[in-house]
Amino acid sequence: MHHVNGKQIAVIGLGRSGYAAARLLTVHGAHVTVLDDKTPEKLTAWIEKLQALPQVKLVMGGIDPTRIAVSDLVVISPGVPALHPALVSAREKGIPVIGELELAFGYCNAPIAAITGTNGKTTTTTLLEIMINASGKKAIACGNIGKAFAEAVFELTTEDAAVLEVSSFQLETIEEFRPRVAAILNVTPDHLDRHADMQAYVEAKGRIFENQKPGDSVILNVSDKYTPIYTGLAKSDVYFFGFAGAIRGDKKPGCYIEKGMIELLGRPLIQATELLIPGPHNLENACAAALMASLMGVKDDVIAQTLRTFKGVEHRLEPAGEVEGVRFVNDSKGTNVDSVVKALESFDKPIVLMLGGRDKAGDFTRLSALVKEKVTRIVAFGECKNKVVQQLSPSATVVEAETLEEAVNGAFVASEKGGVVLFSPGCASFDMFQNYEDRGRQFKAVVQKLKAYKAAQAVKA
Repeated sequence: MHHVNGKQIAVIGLGRSGYAAARLLTVHGAHVTVLDDKTPEKLTAWIEKLQALPQVKLVMGGIDPTRIAVSDLVVISPGVPALHPALVSAREKGIPVIGELELAFGYCNAPIAAITGTNGKTTTTTLLEIMINASGKKAIACGNIGKAFAEAVFELTTEDAAVLEVSSFQLETIEEFRPRVAAILNVTPDHLDRHADMQAYVEAKGRIFENQKPGDSVILNVSDKYTPIYTGLAKSDVYFFGFAGAIRGDKKPGCYIEKGMIELLGRPLIQATELLIPGPHNLENACAAALMASLMGVKDDVIAQTLRTFKGVEHRLEPAGEVEGVRFVNDSKGTNVDSVVKALESFDKPIVLMLGGRDKAGDFTRLSALVKEKVTRIVAFGECKNKVVQQLSPSATVVEAETLEEAVNGAFVASEKGGVVLFSPGCASFDMFQNYEDRGRQFKAVVQKLKAYKAAQAVKA
């Protein structure tokens, strides 16, 4: 834990995490300078909130190394690359550089359950939060979703639980961060535009349990190729989850899907068919959440009831409406190729796939087999639409769209009655939208506009 009273602290990146870090630091007596390379009009709401904090200076339009050089500590938001030249310079001068996650950990009184992985984090984190709250104990989902961790710590006591969704970016800058229960859901290629290579990405994910000790727990996916590596590195108690058919050797303690049943630590929990959220990946997410909840002290009946009633999270295989017998599905949270694979595996109906956005060095050819099997047409949009055309044209007809509305209308025209238009972009959203939430909500709005138009046409007819 870094003691900050009276210290000069630089916070890099405003936004949700930066504001929360600045607030936490000022409460503990630090003198804070917030730096961001964006112009003020892009951060108006956060600037207004920041102005209410004492002892905070704001520098916009660039990250000035000279201001960082006079700091006692630098705290960065997840979107700031750990190898930014100003941060490299700070480390060379002996100035510690940590993330908002590490900062908040030092002030968190509650036990922590932390979840990372390439896909499934939001669903699993939300499920776990609901399970703990349903048990009568207060839990707050925070970190990479909902509230920033540095904001949530103000509300958490020793009797509560922090349920963290944690990204590889956040794990890059930890020092002492230590969850009581940690989970790595899966690891597939993602964010290779930021991480040096796949090995660096795998190592970043593995940092979630590097400070754990015996008595803490880490849970791992029996189907993931990197699980044997993580198992060998863990110093804490190791549990497993997933499909029992993927187990090699003896069955270790965990939560498994076996013979149509979800079993928790050897006890039957619910029938797999009782789960409302679709897809085999969500069965894995359910097992991970159930196992973590059990390790956090939640009883089986509470876990089972949550699984039976949970309808999913916004932007993750979310029903977005039906127009003339065509179902629209909002999977805007699908920001990498593997998430598109999981989305495609969740449907048997003919699919028109909407794919594109800002490239994250993804390999769309990995979709080829599923596209040939399930997809009747692809509508490509965003910055990397040309790459989508080049890599997937051999597998399906691919058409390009310039706007989201053009893409939705084109997908509808190409769809079949009883089919699905799947909005699973497989890319980052920042080329055309503020974030994946903004992208998903704009998609849903366009679908509703199309639905209203078709209804009006039907009335006129």
